[in-house]
Amino acid sequence: MTTWLTLFGMALVTYATRVTTMLALRGEVASWLRRWLGFVPVAVFTALVVKPLLTHEGAAGPTLAIGPALPAGIVGALIAWCTGNVLATIVAGMAVFWALRWLRM
Repeated sequence: MTTWLTLFGMALVTYATRVTTMLALRGEVASWLRRWLGFVPVAVFTALVVKPLLTHEGAAGPTLAIGPALPAGIVGALIAWCTGNVLATIVAGMAVFWALRWLRM
């Protein structure tokens, strides 16, 4: 029962925040707000990617450790920038990651 109430509550909060935003922005969005909102995807992506690339989760908690994820992320970013191909980005990044992990055995 608690699980269903939690799921219902989460759905209600998600719906309420989206409806509120849609009602508030019914008309034309101001140019400064549109420009500001354009940076949100980059900020969210950076927040999700940087920590796993630069830290290692150990017994004492997260510590700064440069491992195979950072070079793989850099290679993936370069491939994405040069080609714009998502599949090539994933394949190149994973290949570098696996190769570096294999070399560290």
